[in-house]
Amino acid sequence: MLSKNNLVYSQRDMRTLAIGDIHGCLEPLKNLWKTIDPKPEDRIIFMGDYVDRGPECKGVIDYLIELQRQDLNITFLSGNHEEKFFLSEMDLTDRDHWLRVWGGPETLDSYGPGGFDDIPASHWEFLRKCRPYLETDSHIFVHANLEHDVPIDQQLPFTIIHKKFGEPKPHMSGKVMVCGHTAQKSHVPANLGHAICIDTDVGRGGYLTCLHVETGEYWQTNFDGDLRQDKI
Repeated sequence: MLSKNNLVYSQRDMRTLAIGDIHGCLEPLKNLWKTIDPKPEDRIIFMGDYVDRGPECKGVIDYLIELQRQDLNITFLSGNHEEKFFLSEMDLTDRDHWLRVWGGPETLDSYGPGGFDDIPASHWEFLRKCRPYLETDSHIFVHANLEHDVPIDQQLPFTIIHKKFGEPKPHMSGKVMVCGHTAQKSHVPANLGHAICIDTDVGRGGYLTCLHVETGEYWQTNFDGDLRQDKI
């Protein structure tokens, strides 16, 4: 093993970092990113739900697109709020529901007075390319949940992006599921051993969480600029 001075890293230096639902909260995201200070050898997974509720949805997407251009190993998952955003652009009935219930006004306001007309094509392209899940040797990263007795590549889209966390059974693969989607009102991650939920409700007064998957350590930031660190 060579030293860090030679820019070669051992396996133990590589981190898998999962970041929970952002919901238009740009400042907590920036503060969290600065705190974790990702390196090219790290693997970063964003768990989806980038838009709605928070005041800077456009800014969040701009920021994520900029991160995508850097020399980093980043996977962006898609959440149910991205799905609803797409549907609302195409269908007025979905749009009305999105605006009344889902936090859509904050998303549109962040783009300017033109509403959907002001959304850049690059943002739609970014969201369109977000993945449904990421599977590694030991974990499955997914926005919402999994059916325990269904292989990952056969999961229904509804399960992957809509099903609440609840008390999921261990997945048949034996791998640990890491997800977001179900806001933890305690503002700390839920850890069942075989399943971990890291949506800690930053869009409604909670925290944005980043989990170091290998160690269980996590960092959290909020709109007040608070930073806290703990272990699941």
